[in-house]
Amino acid sequence: MILLWLPIGLLLPTLIGWLLLRLLEARTPVLFSVERWVMGFVFGLTVTMFAAFCANVCHLLPFTRWGFASVQVALVLPLALARLLQWKFSPSQLPATSYKLPASHPSLWLKGTLLLAVVWTLFKVVSGTAILATTPSYFDDTLKNWNERAKIFVMTGTLDTSASTVSPLSSYPPAVSLTKAWLTTLAGRWNDGLVNSIHALWFLSALSLLFFALRRRVAWTWSLFGSLLLSSLPLYFFHGVNAYADVFVSVHLFAAVSLLWSGLIEKDNAQRSSFLRLSALASALLIFTKNEALLLHLPLVLALLVAGLFSLRRSRGLSNREAAKTLLWFAGWILAIGLPWLIFKWVHGLTFGNAKAVSGIVIGWQPGVLWTLGVNIFFEGNWHLLFPVLLLLLITRGRSALKSSFAPLLLFVIAALALQLLLFLFTPLSVEAIRQTGIGRGFVQLAPLMVILVTLWVREIFTEE
Repeated sequence: MILLWLPIGLLLPTLIGWLLLRLLEARTPVLFSVERWVMGFVFGLTVTMFAAFCANVCHLLPFTRWGFASVQVALVLPLALARLLQWKFSPSQLPATSYKLPASHPSLWLKGTLLLAVVWTLFKVVSGTAILATTPSYFDDTLKNWNERAKIFVMTGTLDTSASTVSPLSSYPPAVSLTKAWLTTLAGRWNDGLVNSIHALWFLSALSLLFFALRRRVAWTWSLFGSLLLSSLPLYFFHGVNAYADVFVSVHLFAAVSLLWSGLIEKDNAQRSSFLRLSALASALLIFTKNEALLLHLPLVLALLVAGLFSLRRSRGLSNREAAKTLLWFAGWILAIGLPWLIFKWVHGLTFGNAKAVSGIVIGWQPGVLWTLGVNIFFEGNWHLLFPVLLLLLITRGRSALKSSFAPLLLFVIAALALQLLLFLFTPLSVEAIRQTGIGRGFVQLAPLMVILVTLWVREIFTEE
């Protein structure tokens, strides 16, 4: 019965996220209705935990049931009023997803195959979630990072970094731990099943957002294939039904990049602006997920944004005014979310890195890493054939893909993978690769983007005349 507090605790944060998204879409809604609710859950929860963080460090509200609830009420009321005024005085020009969706007429055997795959996937997800909700936490990172800090927040009512027995890990953004603290205060007691079940919802959100991002461009059969492919990746599924935070990062990163990609390739100016405004919020929220999102992913997102805007400007697809407005949206959201968190880290002397400081890192070749990378990617069954297929496509069709509509996705994935490989090959982070303690996590964060890229690429091959 204690698990009933999970949907109760997610109600207001999801509504807050939905309102934010709808306000950003303004007169040109571009998201599917279900997609907006799913993305609203993801964004709304992170936004409310960020607001609770700000209220606490400003000594306005403690981390109690009424403290968290007060923050959510303080957010939902003005957002609801703003949405009401928007609906009354600035109604939508077009219904959501008014553009024509790609049609599909699959054969009976294909429908049957997809149905069996969906049933099998649902069985795996339900089974994994049941184990997650009924088994006490035992993974080291879960116990000593996300769950321990949540317990500290509940016991102290503050961001008491000194109370942790593993203080370097306290440099992580507290979004995941604060979510667990909120559910604990709501239920009145700690329960591993309750606080860990949220990870399965982030996993399902990743599958859903991947489906809808594909659906805007391809038939529903290919969209479903992409989601099934992502769910079938052993390491991604393992992280999805366990209390790690990398799937949490992956769904935020996927939203940021896929929305940016949609904006950069969209022909309609109004729809392009809506996508880019949504991407601005998603990109800023990356800062409050994990340190590597700020240090590795956000710079690449901004580089893709600048390159995309420059390309659109050269092709006369974008005016200087529109480009400036887009940059202001990104700058505004990044400053609003990034500054409070960065100031907090500087004031408390917290490190900028994945559980270790990035300052003073010695650059040099790290032996043994290439072999470990090859084993992890190609021979351990972590990713099935995802990396071999991606590598084969890059070798045989990479040049032509740069002229396709998914070129921005391709460039981001290549850059992100190259950056991670360089860190393992030339910095002391090689120990994370050789011991296989962190090598797969970066790939988990990129998995939805790699899957959407491979899906679009393979579909292009199959539909060539």
